[in-house]
Amino acid sequence: MITPVSIAGAAVAAPAPVAAAAGQATGSKTDPKIVEAAKDFEGLFVSMLVSEMFKGTPLTQGNSIYSGMMTQQFGDALADSGGFGLAAMLTKQMEGQA
Repeated sequence: MITPVSIAGAAVAAPAPVAAAAGQATGSKTDPKIVEAAKDFEGLFVSMLVSEMFKGTPLTQGNSIYSGMMTQQFGDALADSGGFGLAAMLTKQMEGQA
């Protein structure tokens, strides 16, 4: 299920939440620590992608501290809204379901 998400005025399509995609449909219990670690990793990864995408744009021309915080928030917001599905795949892999 893809849900549209709005981030700073831009509509982004996000896949189903991590826990649902990670095995709850099959009835297995998902360890919350694994889900959190996978989601945090995806947030960091997406933040790095967003940071590279914003290089050379007017959004990052200001203070480097604020632009770093902005890209981190974009990455975290994308990961919280379902991200790219990386966290769900990592969760399945760490639980041995993949």
